[in-house]
Amino acid sequence: MNLDLPTLMVMQSFALACGGAVPLFAWLQNRSVSALALWGVANISAAGGILSLMLGFTLHQPAWLGLGASLLPFQASLMWKAARTIDSKSAPLLLALFGPLAVGLSGGVPGIREVAGSLSLTVGAAYTLAAAMTLWLGRKERLAARWPLIILSVAHAAALLIGTYSTFTGSTGQDAVPSLTSLFGFIYFESIIFALGTSVFIFALVKERNEAAGLMAGRTDSLTGIANRAAFLESAGRVLERYRRDGAPVSAMMFDLDRFKIINDTYGHAVGDAVIRKFCEIVTAALRPNDVFGRIGGEEFAVVLPGSSIEAACARAERVRASFAENCRFVRGHQVKATVSGGVSVSVNAELTLEVLLEYADVALYGAKTGGRNRINRADEPKPEGGLSNVFRVA
Repeated sequence: MNLDLPTLMVMQSFALACGGAVPLFAWLQNRSVSALALWGVANISAAGGILSLMLGFTLHQPAWLGLGASLLPFQASLMWKAARTIDSKSAPLLLALFGPLAVGLSGGVPGIREVAGSLSLTVGAAYTLAAAMTLWLGRKERLAARWPLIILSVAHAAALLIGTYSTFTGSTGQDAVPSLTSLFGFIYFESIIFALGTSVFIFALVKERNEAAGLMAGRTDSLTGIANRAAFLESAGRVLERYRRDGAPVSAMMFDLDRFKIINDTYGHAVGDAVIRKFCEIVTAALRPNDVFGRIGGEEFAVVLPGSSIEAACARAERVRASFAENCRFVRGHQVKATVSGGVSVSVNAELTLEVLLEYADVALYGAKTGGRNRINRADEPKPEGGLSNVFRVA
């Protein structure tokens, strides 16, 4: 059974259109992700380009050939723009249109018109490689669907470059439909795999990202952007376990904003929220990359500092206290004079559990509160039995 080329091109066009329908339908469900719409339009434009080429070769109409030669690189340029959009990078529409327009205009330029097919393939390969490079540069996001997109894009660009070589060297005619037996022939099938495969994986990439964002939101305090209680305890527990194996010290700091209820009642919750955010900014700026910081209550915060002695932790906490008092004398035009108290504890060989380590810091914090507030208190040496203390906190 022989498969004639017009029929194959119609099938190819239909597959490309289906490959465009998938991301377009997904975009209709979530219109905030414009990359899906761009990817869908890209494949649909390629479907139109294939049909235009078929009509041009069948009817011997140069206009159809010119349209097809422009629409095919337009697929690649839109995918490049979509890849840039996915990673929140600028992608001017003019730059995306430049290549396809240049190919279209070349059809009217003597001397260039004869190699319009090669030019179309070259421009498409360039945009496709640029899209693959953009996706590769965003690999730190660690989304599994990103790698199939990169691989398929690189493979498609390679196929287009092979097609460029085939048409440019004359093994495939510039003004005739390339046969299945030519060097160009495998592109008929590769382009279908590329369109359908990337449509599935671009949808999977967006889905993965949404799920990751949802997971992150569940682990993040909505007001401050730092870890919430559950995420802090989980991360700090892992750190303590790792340093316990190494026999290295781990220190903990507990902070509580002084008389925070009075600030809320006097100046309003907007000012109170601003005070909390400012405190988190100050602490975050004072921490090392491997320190763990979280909000464990309304105005209560905890920090675990792996590999830190209690002297170093106390010095760090004192800098936080002084900086916070200095930066929160005035908040939103109000003389708030917000201060913070803190308690610091240490597990010399990380032998204490996280619960006990934080409890000792909490006891020290209680001492700072009862001792006049706006101060940092150091915990007593842990008792051998690591017993917990009953503490009743004051504001």
